[in-house]
Amino acid sequence: MSVLVEKLHLPLAGNIIRRAVPVLITAGLLIYYCAHPAMYSAESRESLLGSTRTYEIALLSAALIFMWLVPNEFSDRTNRILSWVWFAVAPFAVYFSLLYLNADKFNIDFFELDKTALILTFVFLYLVQGLLFGLTGSIRFSVVIYAVAIAILGIANCFVISFRGMALSAADLFSITTAAAVASEYTYTLDWYMLMEILFTFLICTISLKLRTGRMMPLAARGVFLALCAALAGGYYYLCGKTTFLEDHDIRSEGFTHQLRYKKYDMLFTTLTTCFYLVVDKPDGYSLEAVEEIAADYVSSEEADASGSADASGTSDGTGTSGSADASGTSDGAGTSGSSTPNIIVIMNESWADFSDIGEGMDLSEDYMPFIHSLTENTIKGTAYSSVFGGNTPNSEYEFLTGNTMAFLPTSSVGFNLFVRGNLPSLASQLGSLGYYTLAMHPYRGTNYRRNIVYPQIGFDTYYTRDDFTYPYKIRNYISDETLFNRIILEYEENLDSGQTLFSYNVTIQNHGGYYSSNQTNLSNSIKVLNTEFSTTKAQIYANLVKATDDAFQNLVEYFEECEEPVVIVMFGDHQPNLGDDVLEYLLGGTEEELTDEELMEKYKVPFIVWANYDIEEETIEATSLNYLYSIIADRLGLSMTGYQEYLLDLSEQIPVINSVGYWGADGEFYSIDDEESPYYELINEYNILEYNDIFAGDNRDYDFFTLDGEAG
Repeated sequence: MSVLVEKLHLPLAGNIIRRAVPVLITAGLLIYYCAHPAMYSAESRESLLGSTRTYEIALLSAALIFMWLVPNEFSDRTNRILSWVWFAVAPFAVYFSLLYLNADKFNIDFFELDKTALILTFVFLYLVQGLLFGLTGSIRFSVVIYAVAIAILGIANCFVISFRGMALSAADLFSITTAAAVASEYTYTLDWYMLMEILFTFLICTISLKLRTGRMMPLAARGVFLALCAALAGGYYYLCGKTTFLEDHDIRSEGFTHQLRYKKYDMLFTTLTTCFYLVVDKPDGYSLEAVEEIAADYVSSEEADASGSADASGTSDGTGTSGSADASGTSDGAGTSGSSTPNIIVIMNESWADFSDIGEGMDLSEDYMPFIHSLTENTIKGTAYSSVFGGNTPNSEYEFLTGNTMAFLPTSSVGFNLFVRGNLPSLASQLGSLGYYTLAMHPYRGTNYRRNIVYPQIGFDTYYTRDDFTYPYKIRNYISDETLFNRIILEYEENLDSGQTLFSYNVTIQNHGGYYSSNQTNLSNSIKVLNTEFSTTKAQIYANLVKATDDAFQNLVEYFEECEEPVVIVMFGDHQPNLGDDVLEYLLGGTEEELTDEELMEKYKVPFIVWANYDIEEETIEATSLNYLYSIIADRLGLSMTGYQEYLLDLSEQIPVINSVGYWGADGEFYSIDDEESPYYELINEYNILEYNDIFAGDNRDYDFFTLDGEAG
């Protein structure tokens, strides 16, 4: 024993603590493993001591503890040599650690990976390591920094996929504050692969920190090295992001379900390539003249010459722009835009979907939307397609409020974060120009997705968040739809004496993800999911949440049935909830890898309903998309439309549905957005040209086309 103590050279208290902390961390992870039988018995039903995983983690833990306790007695020269060797080897250690985390989850075979992508992955790792070394002057700290960062990325990605069904992408960096805000609403449990990723990364850090490197390079040489790495990094970005190199080698990472590409490119490179799609290129043939030419049929000569403005009733002194309509929604004018001005209530309902109409359909003990399904009188209802699944709610807001589609914007980007630049024309600013009081309400954090900044920029007069709801009734941890709908009624009543018509725009939170059996406060469990093909826990919680929405919507409609003022209520879902891969596989009839893009469109179906407390023509619309929804409603109800909205209404006749996955043409065929062989490619490109002008043209935006009054906001 005395020989061992002498060999270990146990120092004074400070050194003992420095070595004891990592040992305790390792021991804690080992105890965590032993305390969670699912890690070693979930599939094989083996006992703790009967599982090979137990011996794997025990050996790795023992190696870590040994390395922390035994001092590094190599000479300085040997340490320097070992440090440079580690500089060469560390990227491989980091890579294969991450690969172990993902290989089994996403069926990745290292030897089947695209060789070009693999080379580019290692070039990226060496560039990151080189840049960090140039900045810190330390091999060991540079390795520790990026090893930990990549481990965090890998583990976070696993959780994000399980929560929303979509992998992380570069665009998520712009939503990081929102992600942090909602993170506490979910339950986190490490699995075997996550635990091993932590231990492998801990081992990589241990090796790095045990090396005594000293100054590895003079300051001047380090500066030259850093400049060289920076130049190489710039060349790397130019090659991958500014040339067609990736496309020429059939390397793509478009679409929301990036994890489908892990089998070909692995997780790290797939995520990296999303950085190269953040930039929006000008569409073919874009120019201000091209915009004006496309828009010419929807802008009167008076607007083009004098920017004539509409009055509060929606009528215009120009010809051919705004016919008048009464409260029934019929038009007696020869113009293209109606002028009915009912109070308009829009509800974008969080994760609202009708699983009786998705794929195979879900078997329930009773209808979970009995009232909504029963509505027929003065009702328009149907199916719309959103561009998101399981998350990124504001993209559905962006499409509905602006008419712009996410199909032309970077994969997984968030419209509110990246594409609201200054005062963007929207439904809110349009109705505001007609004299409406524009109110937005979302009973959750006001800063999520920059809504507190974006809503004023797109024309809302007032924005209420959860801080403005006193003593709300909650279901689970969220303010209920009932509470929000009651607030809609209150705001309507308070606005009656103002002389202004109300545009009330509302985003619910009740049905947000996080469907856990331990989180069912104030939620009925009366509706049962009868399917045996998948785990029903999440689905059953969700079904009862939707029933609560249906009850609240019934109360809302019954209140406004008694009101004399004309009122239109629009409710639509932002996206489907992620209830688990097994649920989705059952509904769609296969895994995502097995399905075509057209078949995957089932993931993006959401219901919508339009109800009025006055006579409107009943209709069922089989398929549209959220970018068209207001134009269709306005056409049916005689509401005012901008030239852009009229254009979208006409476009919907040729391209009835368009979203981030692709589009259906009037011929019934499904096409990808960039399919140049499509008979609709020219129309798609024209739409892209107009949208690009709306988002990126600044003062050169065609305001006559995108607004009612032809003026900048």
